[in-house]
Amino acid sequence: MVELVAPKGLKSRESVTRQIFDTDIRPAGKPLILKGLAADWPATQAAMRSSDDIASYLTRLASDASVMTYLGKPEMAGRFFYREDMRGFNFERREIAIKKVIAKLLDIKDDPSPMHIYAGAGQSADLFPQFAAANPMPLLDSAVTPRVWIGNAARVAPHFDASENIAVAVRARRRFLLFPPDQVKNLYIGPFEVTMAGPPASMVDPTAPDLECYPKYREAMNQAFIAELEPGDAIYIPSLWWHFVQSFEPFNVLVNYWWANETAGAGLAAVAHGLLSIRDLPANEKQAWRALFDHYVFSDEASRAADHLPEHIQGVLGPSSPERDRKIAAFLIGGLNDI
Repeated sequence: MVELVAPKGLKSRESVTRQIFDTDIRPAGKPLILKGLAADWPATQAAMRSSDDIASYLTRLASDASVMTYLGKPEMAGRFFYREDMRGFNFERREIAIKKVIAKLLDIKDDPSPMHIYAGAGQSADLFPQFAAANPMPLLDSAVTPRVWIGNAARVAPHFDASENIAVAVRARRRFLLFPPDQVKNLYIGPFEVTMAGPPASMVDPTAPDLECYPKYREAMNQAFIAELEPGDAIYIPSLWWHFVQSFEPFNVLVNYWWANETAGAGLAAVAHGLLSIRDLPANEKQAWRALFDHYVFSDEASRAADHLPEHIQGVLGPSSPERDRKIAAFLIGGLNDI
């Protein structure tokens, strides 16, 4: 039996400033551990003392708002995923007051076989209104607001985000397994429309991969990186990098920041449109369309593809602007109405 190659350790960097982040790290387009970035946060300091201290800290800051919470039975072993027949999920979703989530996690933290609780993506402005001011993120504009994730031991299937991402381990250790975007071909992606939390996810369980069902996953592991975050560490994940996330302790807290241009989330819709209009064409026609995509979208000169036209007639081919984007939306809607 061929053993999987161990993932490469992700590089780390200390004392990262906003200037270093903007001029060096982001343009490189590679994930990176930002060592100790949030070690001085009051939240991190409380978390380093104990789970009771971070729970008390968050409860003091908490509003009466509710957060989408995933609840699973002990036998799921922390893997939030589909049921075996793919007709639904192995967990239930419920809106629960954030204070109750924290209290429940504390109540079951010493249970040897607890239910699994994962409350995620809650805007701190809604759940913990004073969190951002008390625990500032030095690498981003204040308009990029934090989201808070709280739970016990959990495994989140490999997925990507359309946005760039900084994730901060506040309470307990976090493990990230990362794959470059081009490894989509080796990750056996699940359905687009029925997902756990938005983006499509890999069907492979990285903790116990079934290589008979998913043999190409070996190649994905050849390209993989692993990152172990301690409290106060952060990780930068560029958009479209696949990542598997694992937490281990009875009480875990992570804070993350997503940011992107306004149309980044429409990329998957563009892929779906390609499935509709191009994927099933004859090979010679697909190659012809590839040439058009390269010319207008992917080439280094794509933004200048209409420079030979007078500005008033460039339309959807013109430079990026709100007016141009409205024209593209109208053009797309018109094309879909013809189907």
